[in-house]
Amino acid sequence: MSLALGTAGFLACHAANGFATALYRSVQLFYWNYFPWNAALEAEIPWTLELARWLAPLTTLGALSRVAVALFHRRWDAFRARHTRGHFVISGAGNKGATLARELRKSGSHAVVLIEQDEKRAEEIAAEGFLVIHGDATKAESLRQAGAPNADKVVVVTGNDHDNLAIAMTAAHLGNGPISVHAHSSCASICDLYHRNHAMAAPLAGNPAIRFFNHFRNVARLTILNFPPESADAEAHIVLPGLSHQAIAFAVEYALIGHFTGGRRIHLYIVGPMAGQALAALRSNYPSIDRCAEIVAIDVQPTERFASLVAALANQLPTKSRFTVFPGFAENHEAFTCALDLVEKTHAHPDLRVLLPDSTSPSIRGMIEANPALNGRIGFLPPMQATCGYEAIIGESLDRAARKIHENWLAETRLQIDNARASGNEALARRHEAKATFIPWDDLNEEQKCANRSQADHIPFKIRAAGLDPKTVTPREWRLLSPSQIEPLARMEHARWAAYYWMTGWTFDPMRDDERKRHPNLVAYDELDEPTKDYDRIAVRNLGQHLST
Repeated sequence: MSLALGTAGFLACHAANGFATALYRSVQLFYWNYFPWNAALEAEIPWTLELARWLAPLTTLGALSRVAVALFHRRWDAFRARHTRGHFVISGAGNKGATLARELRKSGSHAVVLIEQDEKRAEEIAAEGFLVIHGDATKAESLRQAGAPNADKVVVVTGNDHDNLAIAMTAAHLGNGPISVHAHSSCASICDLYHRNHAMAAPLAGNPAIRFFNHFRNVARLTILNFPPESADAEAHIVLPGLSHQAIAFAVEYALIGHFTGGRRIHLYIVGPMAGQALAALRSNYPSIDRCAEIVAIDVQPTERFASLVAALANQLPTKSRFTVFPGFAENHEAFTCALDLVEKTHAHPDLRVLLPDSTSPSIRGMIEANPALNGRIGFLPPMQATCGYEAIIGESLDRAARKIHENWLAETRLQIDNARASGNEALARRHEAKATFIPWDDLNEEQKCANRSQADHIPFKIRAAGLDPKTVTPREWRLLSPSQIEPLARMEHARWAAYYWMTGWTFDPMRDDERKRHPNLVAYDELDEPTKDYDRIAVRNLGQHLST
């Protein structure tokens, strides 16, 4: 407006100079640069010019003030962040980072500082009242500005896996104390690769290892918890639409957890274009996955429909088989249409469930939930708040259960050592003491801790196998289980334990060698000696310690 008023005013004074000159002189007004070029002609200043020569410099002053205020706020935020203690630093303010930040703020458990490289996104999240550092977290200075050296935890959730690794390593080296670093990787097999090879173990003396997590694995874990794949003695069948990052995470989790009484294992079907090649790629990352699950690839031809193939597969199997079908992991109407098609084609299989992504539109979700015929057959994956919240990323509840499992194992191993020495078998006692896991929980590497976490995840499976409800079972009920009820559960536990070792690259060898990942117990349960079977029986008995009611 000032520019238009000034141009009009100068034209009124000096029409002969033309529009360009008038515009040029109007621009000068913004820099307090007004003086009459011709005092006679400008003796009577038009009101438009009078107004413009006040508005223009005031506009400039206002802009400078806003810049100064923005710079002050940025400096003040950086000062506050740098001097914060015991807080969370979250690198990446996208959906994952923002979800965690909002939960932490709501709980009031920790102060939060976010680092975001995208200026627009940084402004958006700052508008919610968060302390945000606009910068590149791959640079140590940005982490220092966020107070990472004095933080309790650093969570790295940018959209680039390579940046996440670089940021995590930098943050671990900056810590003034026992900083805990959690970094996201979008590929489940990469997370497992890091943990198997202890690549991020103790990056700096005095600091714990970097712990990698995978959002898709969190989705899979919670889905399996919310929608148990098995029922009574029914076979469990899982249908995945190809092998995206999310589908791979499900395949791995089901292979680790899907072990039931009677030696039954999970049945996985990869249904999609080039499914055979996708399965070959999965086997290259997990060479022993076929020891842990029954896996079949079904290629979908251009003229075939996913729903028709799955329905035909279900109709070939006993009606008591439980099917869990994932028609797609991205929000679209095609997945919903496929779900309806499956429900219609599988009326003879009341135990077939179709799970849609949490991002399914509210209108579709509401329609399904309001329809009793669909509500029991179609469900939804867990929301972002559950899969990227504090517990999903940090895993304190899971770790408490895993720590207790390890402490029970240590106590039993010490008893075995004492018994061996009491009987004069010093060699056996030393073999027990030489086990790589015969150390406190805090000294275990991530692969060893994950083994205990996997056992904790399997607790609901054992409870259901005993004919009890995980939501209502009490420690007293568990103590009343007879030896004949414990034995099949011990077999389940051995199958689950073996699956974890197979999936993490271990192989059988009569002589144990932890460095080369060789283990003599990677055999059928019936081939174990009684003391080893007792480890499984005791693990099942101790399960009651994890029950809260």
